[in-house]
Amino acid sequence: MVEARQSSYWDVMFRVIAGSIWLVAGVVDKLLNPGFLNPESTKYIGFTIQYFAQGSPIKDFLYAVAFPNPVLTGELVMIGEISFGVLLMAGMLTKLASTCAFYTNLIYFLSAAWTGATEYGINLLLLGIDLYFLVNGARKFSVDSLAPGSPLWSTKIWFTVGSVIYLSVVVFLYANGI
Repeated sequence: MVEARQSSYWDVMFRVIAGSIWLVAGVVDKLLNPGFLNPESTKYIGFTIQYFAQGSPIKDFLYAVAFPNPVLTGELVMIGEISFGVLLMAGMLTKLASTCAFYTNLIYFLSAAWTGATEYGINLLLLGIDLYFLVNGARKFSVDSLAPGSPLWSTKIWFTVGSVIYLSVVVFLYANGI
């Protein structure tokens, strides 16, 4: 009994930590950053995409999908990061949020890991946390736990839905860049 309770506390702690990382990235680094969507600023998302693409193994993907529409890409990234943060912290649609967050972290990892240990470490760590919550869900102390035995707990369903959503966004960005 004590072990199960301690496990739940750890789950909540990791959800709050991962969620807060996403919220800070989405709100502080992007939404409240006046230069993020401003092509005249040195903090412009377009410059970041271009910088990360230089040494990235997914350079062609970044140039085909993200770079043609950096403002739209930036807006979608901002919305995604804020959404992942809120959903993880609340433990709501946790498996869906974790799936989409996993793909986002995978792209960040493949894009920016070559730039140094900070980008490598945080994205690799979040990939692991994303996978943990994709497989296990939010368990106790979450909105998801209010519906035990529901489809909310199906990893296959939420992985599929999250993958389709993510692929749709990528195709949408690619189509807008043609």
